Amino acid sequence: MSARRIGVLGGMFDPVHLGHLELARVALEELALDELRMVPCHLPNHRAPAAASTQARLTMLSLSTQGDPRIVVDDRECRRQETSYTVDTLHSLRAQFPTATLVLVLGEDAFAGFERWHHWQQILELANVLVVSRPDIPVELSKTLLALLDRCQVDRVQDLFEHSCGAVLRSTNMQRNISSTAVREALLARRDTAALLPPCVQDYIAVHGLYTDIGAGAA
Repeated sequence: MSARRIGVLGGMFDPVHLGHLELARVALEELALDELRMVPCHLPNHRAPAAASTQARLTMLSLSTQGDPRIVVDDRECRRQETSYTVDTLHSLRAQFPTATLVLVLGEDAFAGFERWHHWQQILELANVLVVSRPDIPVELSKTLLALLDRCQVDRVQDLFEHSCGAVLRSTNMQRNISSTAVREALLARRDTAALLPPCVQDYIAVHGLYTDIGAGAA
């Protein structure tokens, strides 16, 4: 019997937008995942704190994913009071799902900073990685990451799942190019966000008056 396939997609989700949801769909469909756990970051170590509260971000994420039973909104980082590190989250998931194959899902722009992540080498001892490119966004990778790809990249999904961890697959199946920074800027300027946000998130933001008096913040 093959191992359960669990994707892990972290982020600030400040707010969750259609780009995040497309990234989730690409991972679910391309990898034939049994489930995808979307994990909001509580206390980031590499960027400014979120503009919206942790509870608001969890609620928006739950609203936007409630139609897909394969997606689990995972609040384990929000329940920790210390800095959120992906390696700690993966250790926790590995303990919870000892026989599953974990796949960390990253946009290519996030992957470009991967070598600066806390204990990044350990991440590759806990999970495989799917790197998804956004359209028309050239990303320059460091020599360290190019060497990593040279060692670890595989070309097919079936090859990825022949490894329990440490393999990297790249995908170019993203169509939308949306950043949370652009979404917050549009909300601050009171521009139409129908092409950026799912309706349930638009409604939640409007009802609760979010993102009306903030700067652009981090993506």
